[in-house]
Amino acid sequence: MKKIIQLVLLIIIFISIYLFYAIYFKNTEELKVDKKDFDTAELNQNDNNSIQNLEYEVNIDEKNYYRIISESSEVIYEDNVEFLKMQIVEGTFISDTNIYITITSNTAIYNIKNHKTNFKENVKVKYLDNIITGENLILDFEEQKITIFDNIEYNGINGKLFADKINIDLITKNVDILMNEPSKKVTVNVKK
Repeated sequence: MKKIIQLVLLIIIFISIYLFYAIYFKNTEELKVDKKDFDTAELNQNDNNSIQNLEYEVNIDEKNYYRIISESSEVIYEDNVEFLKMQIVEGTFISDTNIYITITSNTAIYNIKNHKTNFKENVKVKYLDNIITGENLILDFEEQKITIFDNIEYNGINGKLFADKINIDLITKNVDILMNEPSKKVTVNVKK
């Protein structure tokens, strides 16, 4: 009986150590690739840097969460920094106030080190009841902002807006709508 109690106590100690490590020391970034991706040889055998159906999740800080998913991705290196070159992409940023910003595009470049993401081609942003489309979007967590540019169309509850550039502050949620040339004005079509 004494050995059983010692064994149970030893198991409890190991579980406690593991939980302590997992909660306080384990890196919060995790790369999720389904086991089935490897079992079905989804990795391109000719290019070991290719991954199908990639999902990457990151806790930006204690309050903000970011998830990015792509149909296909390729790991590339530039100046000793690892990037993911992604195809058919969906990124979701969830703020501390539980507001979702969902971004979709045909392609994206994701910096694994700082999580900066450059979405390109047919970019679509869904934010509350608003939809913004354009050709380029940069999601930058170091500067805490989203910048959308090139062929922007903003569709909201009250109408449409056309501009050259939109900046969204991830902290204050303020939106700046700009034109590249000071002589040009933002075009607004109001719904009646």
